[in-house]
Amino acid sequence: MNWRVIFYRSASGKCPIEEFVEDLPVEDAKEVVAAIAALRELGNNARRPLADYLEDGIYELRARRFKKQFRVLYTYAGRQTILLLTGFVKKTKSVPARVLNKAKALKKEYFERAKGGENG
Repeated sequence: MNWRVIFYRSASGKCPIEEFVEDLPVEDAKEVVAAIAALRELGNNARRPLADYLEDGIYELRARRFKKQFRVLYTYAGRQTILLLTGFVKKTKSVPARVLNKAKALKKEYFERAKGGENG
């Protein structure tokens, strides 16, 4: 059974995942989109090397093309729903703290807005 995958979108309409994928070269973007499709199929059964748990309910989706590594940070947003938060090209051994903190902030904002009925 496929999971529902939604993209975080700010109150002003900004979508970090769309921006991340659009800024990638076409072949790199295809790898990221394929990883998202695999996550959609596997959901919470996704494991390494495709996905891994980071902290505070934040997971990383992994894609790779040649020596480039791409990451999409996500969380779960209800029954069989995955919320994609932000993406980046990984250049260091660990996920940069600023990226992880951004994902946590987006997650928090999403659920606060959801309580108010703005997300669906």
